[in-house]
Amino acid sequence: MRKTRCVKVGDILIGGDAPVSVQTMTKVQTSHAEKVIQQIRRIQLAGGEIVRLAVLNKSDVQSIRKIKKSVSVPLIADIHYNHTLGLEAIEAGVDKIRVNPSNISEDGMRIIIRAAMERKIPVRLGLNSGSIKITQGGVVNSIVNAAMDSIKLCEDMGFFDIVISLKTPYVNDTIAAYRRIFERCNYPLHLGITEAGSGYYGFAKNALGIGILLSEGIGNTVRVSLTESPEREVEAACAILQALGLRRFQPEIISCPVCGRCQVPLDRIVTKFKKKILMYSRKYPGIKNLTVAIMGCSVNGPGEAKQADIGIAGGKNRFALFVKGRIIGTYSLKHIERVFFSRLKEMTDG
Repeated sequence: MRKTRCVKVGDILIGGDAPVSVQTMTKVQTSHAEKVIQQIRRIQLAGGEIVRLAVLNKSDVQSIRKIKKSVSVPLIADIHYNHTLGLEAIEAGVDKIRVNPSNISEDGMRIIIRAAMERKIPVRLGLNSGSIKITQGGVVNSIVNAAMDSIKLCEDMGFFDIVISLKTPYVNDTIAAYRRIFERCNYPLHLGITEAGSGYYGFAKNALGIGILLSEGIGNTVRVSLTESPEREVEAACAILQALGLRRFQPEIISCPVCGRCQVPLDRIVTKFKKKILMYSRKYPGIKNLTVAIMGCSVNGPGEAKQADIGIAGGKNRFALFVKGRIIGTYSLKHIERVFFSRLKEMTDG
């Protein structure tokens, strides 16, 4: 993976050797400070590391100071149209500014960049396909060229603490745009599919667009966009990063899809065990580095269970328990939960 420049957002590094960070955006009016603070705390519990706030007016700016004092996560001000709000957000203490160069004048951009330089905070040049002028070259060429123009503006001013994003609602266009900008500059990239929707389809668009780019070594921070809570966005982002082996947020839980060979109520067992495993991992942090297999039958079950740190494989109304590839014993449905979690806790005790 090619190293990019590195910028610092509060205490989080983006780019360079830093791990890919997870961010999201609050979904209540920033002027409602207490609601924002509560939402940010839930975001942090879900694994969010950077939070962006919409800044639409002076009431939003006035809330930033209160929010900043009440949370530990770095805050980004999201600025459109009005560069003065960007200046005021910087004065209020945000850790980074996101601007859309397509809806702020060049003079306004210069004013924000100068203020960011003075405060030593980074700026994300956040371009969206819906905001740019589409030329005959198509969406991808248009958004990349617009980004390069904005980058030149920053560089001409001697400002290099830049993060770039080129978002569209379409997976293929977004991937093509990021591949192209990755070849043309060395700034950290913020990945995302804008306006991806909700549910399985929204998650699939995010997972494919973000996942393909990350698998190619492209991208330094991610925001999953869903018409759902910010916590769900964060959970989805963490899942993408863990599935690619880039970060570890929780134990790796392997379970089979179930077929006619299964003679145990695996779906119910997986739901119950997963909830309890995640609860244990918060209490015993070492558990997050384990691989756990919960398998339903004797075809793939024993093999997967042996390869995991700890696993169970179902038989006829019984489970075999494996620890570090060694079978410990077989247990009835009634007893497997107690034995499994007793062994899981022992593994964290050394």
